[in-house]
Amino acid sequence: MIRRDTLWKGIIEDLAEDFLHFFFPAYIDKIDLDRELEFLDKDLEQIMPEADTKRRHADKLFKAWLKNGQEQWFLVHVEVQGYPDSQFAYRMFQYYYRILDRYNKPVTAVAIYTDTNRYYHAKAYHNDFMGTELIYRFQSFSLIDYSAEELRAFGNSFGFALEAARNALYPGSKNDEQLLVSKLDMMRHLLSSGLSKAKIRRLYNFITTYVSFQNLENKLKFEEEVRKITKSREAMGLEEAILKEVREQGMEKGIDQEKHQAIIRGYQNGVDLELIAKVVDLPLEQVERIIASYTGEDATN
Repeated sequence: MIRRDTLWKGIIEDLAEDFLHFFFPAYIDKIDLDRELEFLDKDLEQIMPEADTKRRHADKLFKAWLKNGQEQWFLVHVEVQGYPDSQFAYRMFQYYYRILDRYNKPVTAVAIYTDTNRYYHAKAYHNDFMGTELIYRFQSFSLIDYSAEELRAFGNSFGFALEAARNALYPGSKNDEQLLVSKLDMMRHLLSSGLSKAKIRRLYNFITTYVSFQNLENKLKFEEEVRKITKSREAMGLEEAILKEVREQGMEKGIDQEKHQAIIRGYQNGVDLELIAKVVDLPLEQVERIIASYTGEDATN
């Protein structure tokens, strides 16, 4: 199963400019978006090598430029597991001072909370001892504070990713039929939003994989509705992130049996058929035949 932290890392990179527009509207005119953003994930791993791997969270670090020529560093820390963490604010502060010490450049941070426990949705780290006080404030965004309609109303493509995550906050309250309705509604709105095909494809991958269907028939209905917008084969950060995740799970080793297992597992987890074909390096038609033999149905219908 593709982890949600992997999906978040991919979609943030795919929609980085939209992310900046969404979270920094008051400063967006000062950012030079004509200059390419540089992602520093490897640097971030070195900065926080002891991060808890059992409690997965998505974190991104990237460099943007101000129009006056100065460098601006952005730390984006996204909680995707939805677990309460009393040390989260301190960890945000750790990232801040380590990044500042490493680069000696301005830092701004965003925390996106994707769980339902507001008690742990910190906005600052505070330490006060014997007359010495430290307050580190960072921008925070709690999905639970917004409805799916409000997130869509932002009119920003990154808001669609947030809407998909918002729809997944209460998985037990929405059955498979309702999930089909909400996903198709999102895709219809995407198609009428004027976004590029590339952005639609990226968001399609995120929406499809973030919450999987339990019922095969609903999955096939959904794929049938959106197949016409999934023809782009250009490289994308989200797809690359998913490919990396699949490889790390040992699912792509060039062995027929393991390729077969990778196809079935990817299909069960809602991964797009063309992306599965790319992962296992097989023709799409062969992947569809394998899935059809597994399900007893035609995967293309």
